[in-house]
Amino acid sequence: MSSLGEMCSAGERRDAATQDHDLNTLISSTQWLRHYGLKQSKLSLSEILANISFKHSEDYVHTLGKSVSSQYGCGMFPQFTIHGTIYNLIASQHELEEICTRLESKGNLYQHRLNWLMTGSRQLFGVIQEKSVTVVVDLGSSSLITHHQQAKRTLNQVIREQVSQIDSFNIIGSGAHVNAWRQKAVDTNEKHLRSATDWLSALEPEASCQINTANALLKAMEDTMTEAVYLFVVGDFADNITDVLRMRLDGNGCPVHTVSFNAKAEKTILALKHVSFLTAGRFHAFAEISIFVDELCDSSGNKAGCEASEFSTELPGGVPPGCGVREDVYLVWREKEEALQIKNQIQGILTELFPPESKSEADSWCGCASEACLSSRQWLEEFGLKAQKLTIYDALASCAFRHSDGVVDMKSTPDKSLQSDAETGKKLINAKYCSRFVHMRWKDGSVVHVYVTAEECRQYEEKMLKALGALQRRMEWLRGGSRALFGNVLEDRVYLLLDTSESMRRHLPWLKEKAYQLIEEQLCQKQKVNMLGFGTHVTPWRDKLTEVSSQLLVSAQHWIDKLQGGGSTNTLGALAWALGDEGTQAVYLLTDGRPDQPAKDILEQVRRWSPVPVHTISFNCDDHDANSFLYGLSQQTGGRFISYFTDAQEEPTPERPYENEDLQLLKTEVEEGQKALENVLGLRAQCILLDTFHHGTSDTNQRPCHGPQLQSLQGGQREQKCKRIKSARCAAQTKSSLLRLLSSSGTTDARAPLHSSTVPKQGWLLPESLELFQSNADKQMQVLHKLGVTLDENRDKKKKKKKRKPKEFLGMSTAEWLKANSLVAKRLTILDAVAPAAIAHDAKYVPMLEKHVYSKVFNEVLHLVHISQGGTQKQTLINPLAVNLEHYKSRLSKVLQVYERRLNLIAWRALPQEEKDKFGGEPVAFREHRGALLDVLERLGWPVAQEELSALEEQIHTGHGFLQQAAELQGVAGQAARDAQSTTNSSHKETLPKNQRENPKRPLDSLRGQKVVARSEASGVYHSGIARKCLPGKRVKVDFSSGACEVVPLCDVLTVGGCGPCPPLAVADYVLVATGTEDLGDHFLPGVVIATPRRLEAADKLFTILKYSNKEVHAVRNKVIKISHTRYQATCFRLRQLQLTRNSNNLFMAKCDWLAESDQ
Repeated sequence: MSSLGEMCSAGERRDAATQDHDLNTLISSTQWLRHYGLKQSKLSLSEILANISFKHSEDYVHTLGKSVSSQYGCGMFPQFTIHGTIYNLIASQHELEEICTRLESKGNLYQHRLNWLMTGSRQLFGVIQEKSVTVVVDLGSSSLITHHQQAKRTLNQVIREQVSQIDSFNIIGSGAHVNAWRQKAVDTNEKHLRSATDWLSALEPEASCQINTANALLKAMEDTMTEAVYLFVVGDFADNITDVLRMRLDGNGCPVHTVSFNAKAEKTILALKHVSFLTAGRFHAFAEISIFVDELCDSSGNKAGCEASEFSTELPGGVPPGCGVREDVYLVWREKEEALQIKNQIQGILTELFPPESKSEADSWCGCASEACLSSRQWLEEFGLKAQKLTIYDALASCAFRHSDGVVDMKSTPDKSLQSDAETGKKLINAKYCSRFVHMRWKDGSVVHVYVTAEECRQYEEKMLKALGALQRRMEWLRGGSRALFGNVLEDRVYLLLDTSESMRRHLPWLKEKAYQLIEEQLCQKQKVNMLGFGTHVTPWRDKLTEVSSQLLVSAQHWIDKLQGGGSTNTLGALAWALGDEGTQAVYLLTDGRPDQPAKDILEQVRRWSPVPVHTISFNCDDHDANSFLYGLSQQTGGRFISYFTDAQEEPTPERPYENEDLQLLKTEVEEGQKALENVLGLRAQCILLDTFHHGTSDTNQRPCHGPQLQSLQGGQREQKCKRIKSARCAAQTKSSLLRLLSSSGTTDARAPLHSSTVPKQGWLLPESLELFQSNADKQMQVLHKLGVTLDENRDKKKKKKKRKPKEFLGMSTAEWLKANSLVAKRLTILDAVAPAAIAHDAKYVPMLEKHVYSKVFNEVLHLVHISQGGTQKQTLINPLAVNLEHYKSRLSKVLQVYERRLNLIAWRALPQEEKDKFGGEPVAFREHRGALLDVLERLGWPVAQEELSALEEQIHTGHGFLQQAAELQGVAGQAARDAQSTTNSSHKETLPKNQRENPKRPLDSLRGQKVVARSEASGVYHSGIARKCLPGKRVKVDFSSGACEVVPLCDVLTVGGCGPCPPLAVADYVLVATGTEDLGDHFLPGVVIATPRRLEAADKLFTILKYSNKEVHAVRNKVIKISHTRYQATCFRLRQLQLTRNSNNLFMAKCDWLAESDQ
C-alpha cells in the first residue's frame, strides 16, 4: 500500500497549498480544475478503487450457461460492490478514513471557489482570463439614473478586483460618439487605474448607436496588444443593432466577450450570445432582483428611499431568465458534487465493512468507572506511569538544562623559525558550569545536564513507590480468587466454554471448585451468561444466553457438578455454538491441549463469524502448538490470553513462551518503574558526589548555595550572599547514607557516569565533551576514596545478598504437597510424554476364529510400540519418533532433584543435634545413608511420619523407572529408524537397473529431431535443417538440408513446423524470407513486410517483402518467419561483416596477382 500512502501525503500537501492562494486565480474553471480537480489529485472514483482494492474476477462460461467467479480469495479480503462490480478491499480502515477526509477537504475547496465566482465583480462581470484586454462600455439610453450609477460602480469594482491583476488594459465608451480613454492599451499601475476610474465616473450615458458600437469594437480589435475585447452593455439594444454587429464582426479573429447588465428584452441576450459565438468568445449576464423597486423610487422622486434601495440592492441579483447556467460555475459545482458522491460511497464501504460498535452494548462494560471493569491495558492508560507522569523524562523535565559548547578563537605560540605574531586557532570548549553538573542522554538524543535536589528525589521516590505499590496490588488482585484462572471478566454477556475431554478428567474436581468461585465472584454481577462443556460433543447449560438470577446461578452450579470427563476436544463445535448467539459479547475458552480440528481451519472459521473477542485460557498446557493456537485465536479476535499452571509457584517448571497477558503488562510496567527509580537515585548520588568535590560538603538542604555555582553567572552580590550562607551549619551526607543511596541506585561501576545503567545509552560524543564527562567521573571517584567507600565491596555485598537458597515448602505435609507436585499432577508420566503420538486401538472379535484380533495396518505404516492395558482388549499404539523424549527426560530429572532435596531436608531436620554430629554436622543424602537414617528415626520414635518418606521414595523410584523407559524407547526408535532407512535404500537399489544406479539420468532433449532454421557461421544466413542434439554451453548440432553439419549457438536456432506459433503479419514487420534452390535447399534472408495480401481477393496470398539488399520479393505465408527487430539488426550486421571480409580478401588477392605480374 505504499502507492496509496504516497498519494495521500502528496495530496494533502497540495490541498493545504491551495486553500489560501489559488482560490482567486483569474483563470477559467476548466484550467483551474486541471490543477485542482479530482483527477489531478488522484481522487477520482476509478483511481481510488485501483489503490484500495482489485476487481473480483467474474466471467460467463458458455458450457455451464452461467456466470462464475473466482474462489481463490474467498474469505481473505473484505468485499464490497460498486455499480454492480465486486471489489476485494486491500486498504485499512485508517486509509479509507483518510481518503474521506481528503474528499471532504476537496468539497470545501470547490465550495470556496463557487462562493468566489458568485460574489463581487465575478458575479457581475465574469472572470477576466486574459492579460491584456479592452473594455467597450455601452451605457445605453435608459432614463433610470440608478441603472447608470450601478453600472459605473460595477465597472469600478471590476477595475479594482480584476483589471488590477492583469498586465495592460484600455476602456472605450460607445454612445452617440466613440470616446476612448486611451488610444491603445496601457500598462496597469496605480496611476492608470485611478485615471480610468475617474474617466468612467465622468462618462455620461448616451443613446446607443449601432454604427458607433460596431466602430468601437473594431477600434478595440485594431490594438495588437489586446488579447480580448469585453463588450459591457447596460439595458437593451436599439432596433436593428444586432444585424449591424453581425455584419461588421463576422469573421474577425479577436474574441469578443459580451456582458449583459440589467437587460429585459430576450432579443438583446440572443444578439449578444450570437456575437460571442461568432468570435469564439464568452457570454455573461447579470440582472438585479429589485430592478422594479428602483423604477418606483425613481418615479416617486423620493431620494432617501432611492438611496436606501441602492444600498440594499447592490448585491442581490443573478442570471436573468433565458440565459442558461454559467458554465464556469457549473463545472466547479459538478466537481464538488462528484467529490461528495465519492465520499459518500467510501463512507458506505466503511460502514459496511467496519461497522462502529454499538454504544449501548459497548458502554455496558467499557464505560464502567471502577478499576475492576478495566483490563490491564485500559488500567495502565489511566493509572500507569505515563498517565501519572512518572517516567524518568517527566520526572527530570524540571531540573534538566541543555549542555552548552561552542568554538572560540585561541591564541597560540607561533613556530620558532618564523618571526610573526601569535597564531589564531579554533577550539571547541564547553561552558564553565558544565564541569559542575551531571549529564545524561535525553529522549531526543541530545546531551543535557541535571541537578536532582534532595526534595525532588524524595518526592519522586514517594510517588514512584506509591505507583509501584498500586501495580503490585493490582497484580495480587489478579492472582487471587477466580481471576487467577479465568482472568478479569469485563463483559456483561459472556459464554464460558470448559474442556471436559479425557485429558481433563483428573483435573475436573479442582476445575469445578474454580468454576463455583467464578460464579460467586464475577458472573453473579453480569447481565446474561451461558456455559458449555465440550468433549467429543458439546453439552450446553442453556440453549442461549440467560438472564442472571440467584436461582439460575444455583442451577448452573448443579450443572457444573454433573460434568464428566471423556472423549476428544471438539473446540470448533463449542465456538460455533457460542459465537452463533447474537447477544454474545465475549467468549472465555478454557482447554488443556490441541483441538480435534486443524488450527488453521478453526481460525479461518472464526474469522468469518461475528467479531466477538475470544479470551483463551491455557490450562496446564506445555504443548507449544496448542499454546500457539490459543494465543493466535485471542490475538485474531481481540481477546486476552491466559496461561495457568497448577504448579506455577514451584521452581522446576519447563520453558513456557506464552505468559498471562494481563500480568505480563503489569510486570513490564513494574520493571520500567523500578529502572526509572534507580536512574533518578543514581543521578542524585552523582550530584552529591560532585557537590562534595566542589564545596567540601554534600549538603542537600541548601541547594541554591551548595550546588554548582550558577551564581557566578549572575553577579557578585549573589556570590557574596551565598558565601555568608555557606558558613552556616548543615546536615552533610554521611558515609553510610551515601553507600545506601549508591546501593539503591544500582551504581556499581567505577566509571558510573559514563557506563552505568542509571542513564540511557550514551552513543557517540565529541572528544571534548567526553573528556569533560570523564573528568566529572574522576571527581566522583576521588570523593568516594576520601570517604573510604569502595564500590567493589558494595557490589560484593549485593551479590551475597542475592544468593539465596530456594524456598522449600516443608511446613506443608508431603501428602498435600504431592497433590500438586506429584508426577501425575505435573503430567510427567511416560504415558503423558507419549500421549501426543498415541493412538487408541481396540481389538475386533472374529466369530469364525473365536477370538479377538488386531489390525496390522499400523505396523506397515509406522514403527510403533504396542503397550497392553492389563487384561482388557485395548491397546495404545505409540510412535516414539514423534515424541521429544530428550526434553521429557530433562524435565523429569529436574523434578526428581526436587523430590530428593525435600526427602533429604525432611529426614535431616527430624534428627537431634547429637545425631547430626555423627554424620559430620552437614546434611547428607537420604538414599546414600538410608539404612542408618531409618534406624535413627526408628530409635527416636519416628519424629517424621514414615509415610512421608515412603511417598517421596516411591515418587523417586517411579521417576527413575520412567527415565529408564524413555531411554529404552529412544534406543528402540533410533534402531527402528535406522532399519527402515537401510531397508528403503536396499529395496530402492534392487528395483533399479545397474546402469541407472551408476549413471544419473540426463535431462530431456526437447530439440532432438525438430525441424529448425539455424544460422550458418560460414554463409551468415539462415538454412533449414534438423536438430540432432543439444550440446553443453547452450549449443545445438544441426544437420542442414544442404548436407552440411554445424554446431550452432542456441540463440541462432528457430523451431519451425509442427504446432509452433504462426502469428499474422502486418506492414513493417521484420521477417526471414525463404529463397533457395533444389540442390541446396531453402535459405532465409532478413527483410521487412511492405505489403500484405488483399483480404477481399481469395486468390491473392502473396506477401511483398523488401530484403536487406533493397530487393523486393513475393512469398507465401509458409515461406516467411516473423522475427524480432533485434534479430533482424543482428542478422543484417553479420551479413555486412561477411561481405566486407570477402571484398577485402578479393582485393588482397587481386593485388597479389598484380604484383606477381609486375615482377615478371
